[in-house]
Amino acid sequence: MIYRKLFIQVILSISLICLLSIFMAWLIWESSYPFMAFFPLILIIYLVYALIHDLNSTNRLLSQFFLAVKNDESALNLQHTGEGKSFDDLRDSMQGVNQIIKNLRVKYQQKEIVSDAIIESAAVGIITFNSQGMVEHINRKGRELLGVHHLVNIKALLKNDPELVKLFQSIQAGESRMLKTSVNQKVLHLFVSCTRIKLNTDNWKLLSFSDIKNEMDATELESWQRLISVLTHEIMNSIAPLTSLSETLSRTYDQIDAKSVIGEKNLSKTRLGLQVIQEQGAGLMHFVDSYRQLTRIPKPQLKTVSIQHLFDHVRALLVLDEDRRIQYDWSIEFGDLCIEADEKLLVQVLVNLIQNAQHAIKGKGKIQVTASRASEKKALIRIIDNGGGIKAEDMKNIFVPFFTTRENGSGIGLSVTRQIMRLHHAKISIESVYGEGAQVELNFLI
Repeated sequence: MIYRKLFIQVILSISLICLLSIFMAWLIWESSYPFMAFFPLILIIYLVYALIHDLNSTNRLLSQFFLAVKNDESALNLQHTGEGKSFDDLRDSMQGVNQIIKNLRVKYQQKEIVSDAIIESAAVGIITFNSQGMVEHINRKGRELLGVHHLVNIKALLKNDPELVKLFQSIQAGESRMLKTSVNQKVLHLFVSCTRIKLNTDNWKLLSFSDIKNEMDATELESWQRLISVLTHEIMNSIAPLTSLSETLSRTYDQIDAKSVIGEKNLSKTRLGLQVIQEQGAGLMHFVDSYRQLTRIPKPQLKTVSIQHLFDHVRALLVLDEDRRIQYDWSIEFGDLCIEADEKLLVQVLVNLIQNAQHAIKGKGKIQVTASRASEKKALIRIIDNGGGIKAEDMKNIFVPFFTTRENGSGIGLSVTRQIMRLHHAKISIESVYGEGAQVELNFLI
C-alpha cells in the first residue's frame, strides 16, 4: 500500500512537470506574453526539487533501516517528520519489520541458550570440529571424559592416546565405533557415534561419545552368570547319573564277600552301569571339546573376498545337506561385490546359519541368501527363512554358549558365529517372529 501511494505520487509529479513544461513552451513560442513562462518554470523547479527530495528521503530511510538491521541495532526508532502520510506509513512499516526481526532474534537467542544448556548438561560427551581438526565446541561431559579443561584442536589429544585421535579423524557419518583408552590412569570404553554437518564449504563432524565400561561390566557379568548356569546344568546332568550309579554299584559290591561268587544278575547290572558311565563320560568329553572349540577361534587372515565366490563355496559344501523340501534362493545385488574377510571363517558362519534355517523349517519352506550394499562402505548379507522362528523369551539367550532349543544341538553355533563376526569387526543381528520365520543380518565393512 505504501509503495502504491509513493508510485502514484511520483506519477502525478512527473505528469504535472510534463504539463507545465508544455505550457511553458507554448507561452514562449506561441503566446504574446513570453515573460509569463517564468511562473511555470518556477513551479517546475519546485516540483523537481520536491520529487528529488522525496526520492532521496525514501533512499535515506531504506539505507538507515538496512544499516540498522546489518549492525543488529534492535532499538531502531523512526519518528514521523511531517513529510507526508506515505513517509509516515513507510516509517511505521519499517518499525514493524524491525520489531519482528527483534522478536526473532530474541527467540533465536533463547533457543540457543536452551540448546547450549542441554548440550552442556548432556550425559554424553559431544564435540564438533572441522576438517582441519579445529574444535568449535566440546561440552562438559566431553571435557571430563577426555581429561581436558579446554580443547582447540583434536590433535592436542595425541599425547594422551594417538588411537583416539585416529578414530576421531577416520570415523564416518552414521558409523559407531568402540575404543578402549586410558585417561588420567582411568580405563574407559568409549562408544563413539558420528554425524556429518556441512557448513559453507567445510565439512564438520559432530561426535557423541560415552563410557560404557559399567554397562559392559554388567553385560559381561550377566553373560558369565548365564554361561555358568548352562555349564552347571550340563555338567550336573552328566555327573549326577554317574554319582548315583557309582553309589548303587558300590552298595551292591559291599554286600558281596570276597569268597562269594558274583552272580549273573550283578554282572549284568555292572555291565549296564559301566556302559552308562562310558556314554555319560563320552557326552561330557564332547561337551568339553565343544567348549574348547568356542575358545580357540583363530585370528582372521583378512583378504579381499568376492561374495559370488563365497556363495559358490558355501553352496558346494551344502549340496549334500540340501533338503528337497526347501527352496533355496541366492542373489547378489552387485556381481562384483567384495569384502575384506577370512573366507574359511565366513564359510563356517554361513554354513552354520543356513543349517540353523534348515532345522527351523519343519515342512516345505524357503531360504533366501542375499547380498547387497548397505551403504558406500558397508555390505550386507541376509539369511531369511520362513520356518518356525524363535520364541521371544529365547531371543535373549540365542548367543549364550551351550544354550539350545534343538534336541541334540550343541548350543555353540551362534556363539562361534558371533565370535567370528566380532573378530572381523562386523556385526550380526537376528530378528524373528515366532511361527513366521527369522532373518539374520551380517554387516561388513567393504
